[in-house]
Amino acid sequence: MSAWRLCFIPGLVLVTILAISALVSTAGKVESDIGARVDQQLALDGQPWASAGISGRTVTVMGTSPTLLAQRLAVESAERVWGVARVVDGSGIIPLQAPYTWSATREPDRLHISGFVPSEEAKIAVLATASRELPTLAIEDDLVLARGQPVGFLVLTDFALRRVAELAGGSVTLTGNNLSIDGTAADDARFASAARAIAGGAPGGGQFRNVRVLPPLSRSFTWTVTYDGKSVEQTGFVPSVAVRRDISDALAVALPGVPMIDLTQLASGGPDGFSYAAVFAAYQMARLSAGTVTIDGSKLSIEGKAKTVADYEMALAEIEARRSKRAIGVGIGSVDLLPARVDPYVWRADRTPEALVLTGYVPSLQAHDDVMGAATRLFPDVAITDHVRIADGDPRMDWIGALKYALEQLSLLEKGSVALTGRKYDIVGEAISTSAYSSLLEALKKTLPASMELRRQAVSPGAVSPFVFAAARTPEVLTLSGYVPTDEVVQKIIAAARPKFGPDRIELRLLLAGGAPDGFVDAVDTALQAISRLQGGRFDLVDSKLSLSGVAVSEGARNAIEATVRADLPDGFELAPSLMVAVGGEPLSGSECQAALRTESEREKVDFDGATARILPSSYGLLDRIAAIIQRCPVATVEIGAHTDSSGGTRKNQALSVERANAVVNHLVADGVRRERLNPVGYGGSRPIASNSKASGRAQNRRIEFGIVGQ
Repeated sequence: MSAWRLCFIPGLVLVTILAISALVSTAGKVESDIGARVDQQLALDGQPWASAGISGRTVTVMGTSPTLLAQRLAVESAERVWGVARVVDGSGIIPLQAPYTWSATREPDRLHISGFVPSEEAKIAVLATASRELPTLAIEDDLVLARGQPVGFLVLTDFALRRVAELAGGSVTLTGNNLSIDGTAADDARFASAARAIAGGAPGGGQFRNVRVLPPLSRSFTWTVTYDGKSVEQTGFVPSVAVRRDISDALAVALPGVPMIDLTQLASGGPDGFSYAAVFAAYQMARLSAGTVTIDGSKLSIEGKAKTVADYEMALAEIEARRSKRAIGVGIGSVDLLPARVDPYVWRADRTPEALVLTGYVPSLQAHDDVMGAATRLFPDVAITDHVRIADGDPRMDWIGALKYALEQLSLLEKGSVALTGRKYDIVGEAISTSAYSSLLEALKKTLPASMELRRQAVSPGAVSPFVFAAARTPEVLTLSGYVPTDEVVQKIIAAARPKFGPDRIELRLLLAGGAPDGFVDAVDTALQAISRLQGGRFDLVDSKLSLSGVAVSEGARNAIEATVRADLPDGFELAPSLMVAVGGEPLSGSECQAALRTESEREKVDFDGATARILPSSYGLLDRIAAIIQRCPVATVEIGAHTDSSGGTRKNQALSVERANAVVNHLVADGVRRERLNPVGYGGSRPIASNSKASGRAQNRRIEFGIVGQ
């Protein structure tokens, strides 16, 4: 019996192991078979996004469904497969997006497609259309799966990509079922193709929202109108049908009844303001008996012969008025207008400190060159604008000698004019100096040369009343205007302004005159310090009354500015402030805040009084701008890092840097920044950025740095 047991037990163990192995092998085959049939059924039922996970006869549907319906249908597909005992939905669903956007942007060598698509199959279809329509471009795909697409999504994207293929550059955007198109056609044929397609309306239930397809770009955009006295011909390029119609309407008004030939073509690439400039030029044809107007790039040129003297003068006046307005886009280029015989025969020269404008008539080209040579010699540093033209009708006198004499007298005026009408001579303006005023008076008392007859003299001396001086600050420019008593005072004012306004350009519009009040320079210095702390700062000093306006960074800054001005104004001056408080601009991110702080710090530096922690008033404006930036970074913590050079010893420099950091913090807090957002740190001389062996290096090492250390 014992022997029998010894034989039976090992055999039983072996049989059991073989049976279990067979069962496991069979179960694995069953699971594999069920999984394959479920995956096949899902594909047949149009749910390729789903796959089956098998555990025994339990199926778990996995994947990311494009819709709730597809999710439910996938589960139902799995349940229909023979052998499945239980189905578990383990799938996810792509997010719902509203608004549902999609766009394609064409650049010279690539097509960038971004936005949302409802499924991988839709994404493949979109990219396939893009490759078909634009086979030469590299395609950048930034598409993301999302639900919420409009009805007819693929129809709309297919239509949009065909329109992109017609553009040299541009974009199409789909927002919901609203389609926008913006770009420039590649050529005339594709411009016409796009126009036909757009005229047919958006397909697939879509709607056009913004459509702007420009005609193809012209590399040399020119436009010309020529009038020979009998007919007018228009050639070159125009940017649109509407502009072409506006020009034709203007020509019809200017030249009623004159036959017109229009040979213009549509093209992009025209300068800004082309339409206004072309219509302006068309209206000028009304003043010409014959002539040509041309827009070439950004310049409008006009040449021709005026019908009458009045037409000539009006044409010049209107052209000069347009020139003085400095219209954006198309400016005035060459102007060559010839009048008929004129009577009276006139000439005029007008000057400002910066410019000289000559108008009127001379009898020959040689005479013109003589007059221009005299003007260039007498006004070497002034921009000269020449509107002098050759015409018949000059009086029997030494006309050129008279003009040269008049220019010599004009050179003694700060601003003014000299004019000849026949023999009659007029001189008006302000003398450049007291001695110049005396010289002019003496000369005008004598017999004038070249048979000239003095008709009007209105030259004023240097003193003026009221004595007006003003300063206005705009971004990167400080404009000084009004009167100053001497050139030396101008230099003092510039020297006072320079440290307060850093690299800002100082534009001078000043005239020398007497009558400045006592304490004028000190009052100007005080007012300049005030507007250096104000956005859009301006002051007007009329005799001894100072009007001050601008925007301060905080209430504390405004009060401090007004108090300082009242304390520092010389005796006898009164202040009329009109200050506001505001911090302008949208909130900044941490990186934008850091960039803005770095820009201001690199533009100017915080200066202290010698080896002390007292901030020089010339740096108050910089710190006010720093405060304004920090207030636009509402959650940022800013480190105020103070650095010194190596002079003075380590301990002393460390202590000084701490004091300077705290001084800057105190100023910023006074400007409205919360103290808890500021972290003063004194680094002493431990972090040099330049060699301390040279004065220039030590100056660079003495600095305040502003850094974002927390968000």
